Amino acid sequence: MFWIIIPIWINWFFAEFFQEKYGTSFGNAVSNGAIAILASVDWTRYMYRLLVDGIIRFTFGVFIKFLVAIAVLLFGVYIIILGIRTNKMAHFIGKIRWVTYVLVMFTPVFYNIIKIELDTVLAIVLFFPLYYWTIEFFDRMTPEPKVFRKES
Repeated sequence: MFWIIIPIWINWFFAEFFQEKYGTSFGNAVSNGAIAILASVDWTRYMYRLLVDGIIRFTFGVFIKFLVAIAVLLFGVYIIILGIRTNKMAHFIGKIRWVTYVLVMFTPVFYNIIKIELDTVLAIVLFFPLYYWTIEFFDRMTPEPKVFRKES
């Protein structure tokens, strides 16, 4: 699980504070969509391996996990398409903050650390605004990186 979570967190940190401090570009959105695709492929690979090795059985919970993995894959593809077409919606749903949150919240579910239940999904949904605005607060409080000053 750490092989997917650690790169997601590292990518989030650098993208959030060095690329998206003042907004998400179309290029950032496309890159963020690619991260969602890679994570969903890893989730699917892991679940498939557990099924083939006989460690888990194909239950309704496993079916839901596959559906979530497919949904995240399609989300990533959709972000990439919006970014390539320069659709303004890419600035909003392609933010690294959105992508990171989805990936970090669902990765422990796929690696069977946390069970997917209604309470879990409800907690993920309800915690998002706190996460989003806490990051926004720190984003505004941190000084502008030298990268922005040199480019302007």
